[in-house]
Amino acid sequence: MTNKAIDIGFLEEKSNWLLHPRFFPSKVGGKPAWLDLKNLPSPSELVCKRCNDPLIFLCQVYSPYEEKDECFHRTIFIFICKKGSCCQVNDSDNFLVLRCQIPRKNDYYSFEPYEENENEIFSTDKWPKLCYICGARAPSHCSKCKKVYYCSRQHQILDWKNHKIECPNLQQTDPPNSNFVVTEGAKSLLFKEWELIVDEEDEEDPTNVDTNQEMEKLRKMIEEKKAGTMENLSEKELEQYTGSVPEDKVFNKFSKRIARHPDQVLRYDRAGIPLWITMNSGNLPIPNCKYCNGERHFEFQIMPQLLNFINVGIEFNSIDWGVLAVYTCRESCNEGPAYKEEFLIKQDLTT
Repeated sequence: MTNKAIDIGFLEEKSNWLLHPRFFPSKVGGKPAWLDLKNLPSPSELVCKRCNDPLIFLCQVYSPYEEKDECFHRTIFIFICKKGSCCQVNDSDNFLVLRCQIPRKNDYYSFEPYEENENEIFSTDKWPKLCYICGARAPSHCSKCKKVYYCSRQHQILDWKNHKIECPNLQQTDPPNSNFVVTEGAKSLLFKEWELIVDEEDEEDPTNVDTNQEMEKLRKMIEEKKAGTMENLSEKELEQYTGSVPEDKVFNKFSKRIARHPDQVLRYDRAGIPLWITMNSGNLPIPNCKYCNGERHFEFQIMPQLLNFINVGIEFNSIDWGVLAVYTCRESCNEGPAYKEEFLIKQDLTT
C-alpha cells in the first residue's frame, strides 16, 4: 500500500487455504488469520463492551510499515458483536480494533514468501489452540474427547449438536485442522469469507448503470436507517432527491466519490482524512495511543457496502454502520501486548 494515494478495497471469492496466515491476507469474514501465532489475545479481551458476549471477526487489513523492521508484517483486525441490540447510533462499543506487527525474521513464518501450494504443511501444534467455532484463542476443550477446543461456553453450546455426534467417533483420530477453516458449526455465526483486494483509486466514472434502481436502494436505506449500497448517484439526482435525504453536502460528496467505484468496501489513506458519510461526525477527539502516549492518525475506513457482502439481514435490529474510521498509533509503536487496541469511530447515516 502507498502512503501518497488513496487505495480502495474490493472483495473477491477465494479458496480458504489461500487466506491462511502464511500468505498475510487482507480478508473479510471467516476466522481471523492471526499474525503473531503465539501471543494471541485472551477470550476475555474479545468480548462486547455492552453484552459481554464473544466478538466475531469482521475483517483484517494487511498494512506493513516497510520502513520499520519491527513492522515488516503488520495487520489490523476488526471484531464486532453481532447482536443488533448492541449496535447503537454513532457508538463503537460493539467493535474492537487490534493492531499486530512482527519483523520479517520471526518465529512463525519463512523469511521468503511462501509458494501457493495447497498441500504444503504448516503446523500450528506448538501454538495456542484455537476455537473450533470462531478461531479465537481457546482455553477450554471437550471434556470427553479433549481434542476440540472452544473460546467460551457459548461457542461450545453452539457446536454441541454436531459435536455430540462426532465425538464418540474421534477416539484415536484427530479432528480436521480447523484453526483457519470455517466449519459447519461456525457457518451460522461467522460472516461469509472473502479476500480483500486493495488497489489505487482512479478517476474512472461509472457507466451503464441503472440509476433509478440505485435511487430506490438509497430510498429504502434511509427508510430502514440502513447504510447499504449507495451506488452511482449523480449530483443532479441527489439534488432532485433532497425531499427525502437530509441536505448534507458531506453526504453528497460521499455519494459522488464512491460512485467512481460503487463496490468498494475499504478506503485506505494513512495519515489522510476519512470520507465521512454525513456532517454529523460528532467531532470526537482521537485519544493518544494507550501504549506509548503518541498521537494516533487515520489509517483506513470500512465502507457501508461491506454489509451487502456478509449476509447481514435488513431487519430493524440487525448490525449496521455508515462508515467505520480506524485510527492507529502514528509511530506504530511496539510497546505493550502483541495485539494492541486501536481506536474506531462509527458514523451512521440517520434521518
